[in-house]
Amino acid sequence: MNDKILITGATGLLGTDLLTAMKQDYRAMGVSSANFDIRDQKEINKLFERMRPEIVLHAAAWADVDGCEKNKENAFAINAEATKNIALACKDIGAKLIYYSTDYVFDGTKGALYTEDDTPNPINIYGQSKLKGEEFVLDILDNATIMRISWLYGTAKECFVMGVIKAGLEQYRARQKNEPSEPIKVVSDQYSCPTWTVDVADQTRAIIEKDITGLIHAADYGEISRYKLAEHIFEELSWDIEMESGQMADFEMKAPRPKRSGLENSHLHQLNLSVMRDYQEAVREFLMVHKEA
Repeated sequence: MNDKILITGATGLLGTDLLTAMKQDYRAMGVSSANFDIRDQKEINKLFERMRPEIVLHAAAWADVDGCEKNKENAFAINAEATKNIALACKDIGAKLIYYSTDYVFDGTKGALYTEDDTPNPINIYGQSKLKGEEFVLDILDNATIMRISWLYGTAKECFVMGVIKAGLEQYRARQKNEPSEPIKVVSDQYSCPTWTVDVADQTRAIIEKDITGLIHAADYGEISRYKLAEHIFEELSWDIEMESGQMADFEMKAPRPKRSGLENSHLHQLNLSVMRDYQEAVREFLMVHKEA
């Protein structure tokens, strides 16, 4: 395959694995905030004219949920306005755009998994800014794909799964040295679908190969609370870790979070195109490779 692919946010949690996956079959290039400002329309246009990508995977985002709540202007500049800039540049050169959005566009009150037909109602600035990005993409482009994903984990950046592993290692090592340690406190009343970045990258390749457009939910299968996920991780690792559950209200969080925001991959099923896995299978494989990270 000779398509030229440009990946924004290529050093981020998702972008790192996208770049690795796309290099296998495509001429893939990556840019990050270290060398490229997606808020600058002129800079984007210049880059696109020089690189002339056929496909753009827009993974760059400000995903710090509490940070977004504190700085609404910056959240919308990066997650919404910059996405508009990318979409306009794609339109100018005729490139296909895949934009990665989030389960946080939903308010978490449905009581079941969200499908692509459900109406978004974000309850924090991060979700609002990502939804605005979706709207810009749909307004500007006819052939774009929006992929909503949830509770990403990987190794490129700090994330919940890696944080749990590190906290568990610290407690484990403290015990070995007979040093005092605190129980790991984890939220027990927030649920979604933990999703490995590698699986999102594989699903992206399948979408590119079949030239799928429109709104797609792409999450690993299975909804679980953060507490139960941490418990599952330690069970897989055979670590005896002391934990303590807490409600979201017990934690110092600037932004409200949806309590239940899991995604159902309805459109992928209709297309018979889902390569997403059961979250337990994905977590098990991830831990086999990265438990000492």
